Amino acid sequence: MKLVIAVVQNEDADSIVESLLERQFRATRLASTGGFLRRGNTTLLIGVEDHDVETVLEIIRARARTRIRQDSARGAVESAAATVFVIPLEDYQRL
Repeated sequence: MKLVIAVVQNEDADSIVESLLERQFRATRLASTGGFLRRGNTTLLIGVEDHDVETVLEIIRARARTRIRQDSARGAVESAAATVFVIPLEDYQRL
């Protein structure tokens, strides 16, 4: 099992979660803030079998978008589409 932690832009979160649900993957959504521009993000926690990791990553790649943001001090700044961590998971239980 793996834990996929995906930090995505708020604008993309609904589309990603809907696509995950269509493929029978469940995700826990957490509001998060951080990064270069300190903008709000959504962190998704997704527990998956090892063989499903690439499918989940493909869904995130297909739905997450890079955006150009204006910051008065720095000018135009490109925001990453997503930051994703895949971590070995010793146990996963849905209670």
